[in-house]
Amino acid sequence: MKKIKQIFLIAICCLFISGCGDDPKLTQFHNEIDSFYESLSTSVSALENIDPASESAVDDMLTQLDTLSVLFGNLAAIEIPEEFENIEELADEASEYMTEAGALYREAYADNGYDDSLAAAAGENYNRAMKRINYIAILLQGRIPEGEDVMIVTEEETVNWDGGEAPVETQAETE
Repeated sequence: MKKIKQIFLIAICCLFISGCGDDPKLTQFHNEIDSFYESLSTSVSALENIDPASESAVDDMLTQLDTLSVLFGNLAAIEIPEEFENIEELADEASEYMTEAGALYREAYADNGYDDSLAAAAGENYNRAMKRINYIAILLQGRIPEGEDVMIVTEEETVNWDGGEAPVETQAETE
């Protein structure tokens, strides 16, 4: 229930910061984000309210996870305005993690069985997806996410690096 309240609060905050002006693309973006968070709140609430003792609990859970996968896919497909381009990668990752969570849960409960390791992996993917959704909401509020697993890279710190070994500082760069 706490998660639902948090998501609802984030959606409301998004409404307040949506001073879109006359830019139709920005207005559309804010409307799509608001719609996403409203649908997310409904889906998470439905998922949390499944009675684990019911005979249809597993099917109900898998159905809600399918709904979340579609919802997250829709989020990843939203055209992101330049002002918010920092959330595009997070939305894509959230969609991938939620899709993987649903697939792993299906596999974990296949043939009326239960595979604890697959369910744990599914749960981890679900948590990663939700964490990225939380980061998106924080960024849309104009705040910077905090935590030991958050790395902030400013434009000045970006390096044009194509892979391979990490770039090595030259003596001129260290002086």
